[in-house]
Amino acid sequence: MLTTPDPNPCYQFAEGHFESARATAIDRTKTGLMLIAIGFFIGWIPLVGAVGGILELVGAIMLILGRHAFGREHARNVMWSIIIFIITIVVAIVAVFAIVFSAIASYHLNSTNPSLPSSFGPYFIGTFLDVILIGIAIFGIAQVLFTYALQKRNGRILLWCGYVSIIVASSLNFFVLIKIPYLGSLLLVVPGTLYGYAYYLARDRIVRGEIPAPPAPPQGQLPQ
Repeated sequence: MLTTPDPNPCYQFAEGHFESARATAIDRTKTGLMLIAIGFFIGWIPLVGAVGGILELVGAIMLILGRHAFGREHARNVMWSIIIFIITIVVAIVAVFAIVFSAIASYHLNSTNPSLPSSFGPYFIGTFLDVILIGIAIFGIAQVLFTYALQKRNGRILLWCGYVSIIVASSLNFFVLIKIPYLGSLLLVVPGTLYGYAYYLARDRIVRGEIPAPPAPPQGQLPQ
């Protein structure tokens, strides 16, 4: 009589390890998306916004750790988001050094009365705000890419709307409402809500089982 051979223990171990790692990555991504969404929703509130920033940071780390469960496109986008974030930091540092060196170059040393040009104060503030706005625009691309591959059409539209609104809100805060901080904070409700809801939609797709795709069997094992 023909008998069916027992499954190879190596294949069983590999499959179990694969499923466990995949489930962990999915759970991390779901938790990370929820933390980031909450961070966006409360980020506009004065003082409380600092807590939102911490939640976003923790959530981003969890998304990075769980990126491989959702395919190459998502993993690649996450890595590009990290690269863009680093570029934002580098641009900010270079800009600060450039402003400092500009101040030194503009500093007229007299024998008894060193002084700065009267126009340097407004120039310094204007340049500093321009640098911050450029940094926000660059970092916004990272926020869009972070979950772009996890989104359907509606979620992607929300991400781009959030990107445009954060630039508009920041521009109004820096150049129009700079002396009214609390009113300026209210403008951040719009981008925070758009981003937060987009990230929530991505998590909802995971919870409902739309993503990730069914796992492939470990190499060397035939699908059943």
